Amino acid sequence: MKIGIMLFIVSSMAVSILTLAQENCRVLRTTDPKTDVWITAENIKESGEYCLSHDIEAPRVYGVFGERGFPNSEMLRIEASDVVFDLHEHAMNVEAVGMVGISAGDWKKPPSQKRITIRNGIVRSRTRTAIAFNAPDGSLISDFAIHEDQAFATKKFRGILEKLPKSARDYERTNYLVERMRVQSEGINTSHICPYCKSVSMKGAANIIRNSTIEVTDGHAAIYLFGPNQLIENNIIIFKGKAAVESAAAIKLHQADGTIIRNNDIIIESTGDEAPKAAISLIDSKNVIAENNRIYGIKALAHAWDDKSSLIDRNNEFRSMLRRPWPSAEPGVRP
Repeated sequence: MKIGIMLFIVSSMAVSILTLAQENCRVLRTTDPKTDVWITAENIKESGEYCLSHDIEAPRVYGVFGERGFPNSEMLRIEASDVVFDLHEHAMNVEAVGMVGISAGDWKKPPSQKRITIRNGIVRSRTRTAIAFNAPDGSLISDFAIHEDQAFATKKFRGILEKLPKSARDYERTNYLVERMRVQSEGINTSHICPYCKSVSMKGAANIIRNSTIEVTDGHAAIYLFGPNQLIENNIIIFKGKAAVESAAAIKLHQADGTIIRNNDIIIESTGDEAPKAAISLIDSKNVIAENNRIYGIKALAHAWDDKSSLIDRNNEFRSMLRRPWPSAEPGVRP
């Protein structure tokens, strides 16, 4: 009897804590599944704390000519600064073709949305980037090699270089934070790879990704950051399948001077010609520090794609795949 009473009290306290947490945030409303084919959340247009009260899924939809796409769309768009979005252990699952998970900003413009935190949940996109904040599609001409028209690929590449800051010191501080998340992107399309798919992609200085599991399959990068002084720590970072572009990597950095990559498990589940050249790709990124990381499935820690980039290698350890953590494991220090 006493045990039953204690269980009731503990359960009641847990419900009360959850209720209190939700009362301190604005629960995002979603579209009506009875009237909308693809389920999305309302845009966040004001600063504040937001949360989810249930899982959201944008399902696959089929028509007469096969699967229907929903290009240039997102499940959630953030249009304000100083936003905290706590998923409360719920999931945003994007199955619809062409739909991003969470987006903010326009990479062609200076960042107008800053200090955004995403935490405590799951974001997955089956065909696009899961979390995309201000970042362009690539930063090397080979990133656009999928285009058969070389002139078009060159034009797109040059257009990106013209819009990006000229040097690392020209980036504005955006102070994005992703923590305690499971983020997945899968390159499922007609070519079986997605050259523009990343799990987390951001442009701006001084962003943090920590205590999370970040995974990409048949894509460009699990984490792709533009700008200096980033911090990537205490994560499980997984690259699966085929490298979508020549410079694909678990972590890819552009103009990321002074970035710190520490205490991560970086796992490459690819082999042969399909595997990336290294765990980390560097473009115009100087004095990047990689320390106390554990690398599985590949023997190259970093590859510099120019003569400007440099990496400071401290106490990184290459381990057997038999010792790799499972995706369900908690990120953090491992013996």
